[in-house]
Amino acid sequence: MKQFILSLIVILIAASCTKSDLIPVKKMSKILLNMHLAESYTKSIPRTQTIPDSTGVILFTPEDSLLKYNAMILKDFGISKTEFQNSLDHYKKDPVLLDSIYQMILSDIAIMQAKTPTK
Repeated sequence: MKQFILSLIVILIAASCTKSDLIPVKKMSKILLNMHLAESYTKSIPRTQTIPDSTGVILFTPEDSLLKYNAMILKDFGISKTEFQNSLDHYKKDPVLLDSIYQMILSDIAIMQAKTPTK
């Protein structure tokens, strides 16, 4: 019985320590950057957007669009929604690490702004 409990503890510890399932920090920063850009874009579109369809007119809200953009972003990066959410939850538990991810995002935004011609 003692050996069984010890084995169970070892298995639980090993299962909880699988960092290989985490999205690497650099990749996570790129995913979040794209998601924040998509969110910014969707906030700039009209509250409802009509799109002609063969069956009539379809109404889309910015929230609909954001869900689609986020799904496309995750697909482009080869990440499932579950992998993303698990990694995000992990990084939220470590504020210093999450802050470093957002520092990378801010750096990438600064580079993007420097490359954008001013009007």
